[in-house]
Amino acid sequence: CDWSSDVCSSDLAILVPTQLRQIVRSRMKPAFGSPAEIDTRLEAAESAGLIKLRPISAKLGVEVEGVDLKHKLSAEQIAVVYDTLIRHKVLIFKKIGLNHEQQVRFTYELSGASPNIGAPTIGHTVFGHVDKYPAIFSVYQGEKSKPRNMERYEANAATHPWTGYHCDITACVNPPSIGMLRGEIIPEGVGDTNFGNLAAAYETLDESTKEQVATLHAEHEYKFGQTKGTEAGDSIASRRMVSHHPLVAVHPDTGEKILFNSPGFLKFVVGMSDKDSTALLHKIWEHSVEYTIQHVWDQGDLVVWDERSTTHRAPTDIYSSGTERQLYRTTLVGQQLRGLDGSVSQIIQGEPMLSCEEELASQMHLGRTGTSLTGNGFGGAFPEPSS
Repeated sequence: CDWSSDVCSSDLAILVPTQLRQIVRSRMKPAFGSPAEIDTRLEAAESAGLIKLRPISAKLGVEVEGVDLKHKLSAEQIAVVYDTLIRHKVLIFKKIGLNHEQQVRFTYELSGASPNIGAPTIGHTVFGHVDKYPAIFSVYQGEKSKPRNMERYEANAATHPWTGYHCDITACVNPPSIGMLRGEIIPEGVGDTNFGNLAAAYETLDESTKEQVATLHAEHEYKFGQTKGTEAGDSIASRRMVSHHPLVAVHPDTGEKILFNSPGFLKFVVGMSDKDSTALLHKIWEHSVEYTIQHVWDQGDLVVWDERSTTHRAPTDIYSSGTERQLYRTTLVGQQLRGLDGSVSQIIQGEPMLSCEEELASQMHLGRTGTSLTGNGFGGAFPEPSS
């Protein structure tokens, strides 16, 4: 059997087409309803005073007030926060000043909001975790963490506006479902983070391209780049990951169609020539970054995003500013992606992402520092840029 499937390939072989279509439809049915249904619930929640939302843009993101993340949330509050997340995709909690324990507690609370999200991961599946907090990854940027290949990255970004955008660790067959970052040390005037809406990207794609990408899969890989032979390179080698994902995925909780592309990890379209693959990817990458927002950090901010329907890009202007930025990240385990035709993500190399507890038990994390000082060679905060 497929590792996360309840139907084996041998079972599929004896199913008549009608039965198979029913299975595919049942698996693609959104668990939480359509965006319109979620909007109705959120309107009721705001009217009841459970949450207050301020849209950031027409397509993406809201600032959230009225939910105190410093204290344990009720089941009703967790449900409202999750509704807000899957509807608006990026949540900004301004200047709330959580500590490590509070961020970890909220991460665990959110993990119970849907059957389609998993437990918290170890801080970083490749690079480990911070001391004493196995669910937290340190994302530090400053002169001492400047990537070796920054010149190449900046040259790429000058001509390719999608450079640096990625969904986290999509080289894994079940990449994270949710990510969150907390701002601890924030410089002035630099260090903003960009987020993009991949549901809007699919919705506004021209019909010809929609037809072209409908059943295609793409290969995602965690590459060495210029980190080979370093501590970061050793970590990547010990947690090698290559996976094939649908280019168009169906969000399990909303039914939205997602143009799932992660330029930092996506290497080619399966079954296409190099020339045709590159042309198609450049087209959808350029289109996808039309629906973005830019978050200007304040100390104490918490940003939560749906990894299944958004992409994001870390800043690079910190490295030439003489300043530093310290964020702390937690993520939740995801599922295999499911395409429009019911096909799912496949492992080419490596193992599925594990929960924090499973990863600790496996001891795969031993010897990894749990900081982006290890991973910032475009293998941590910045994936290896694709040309």
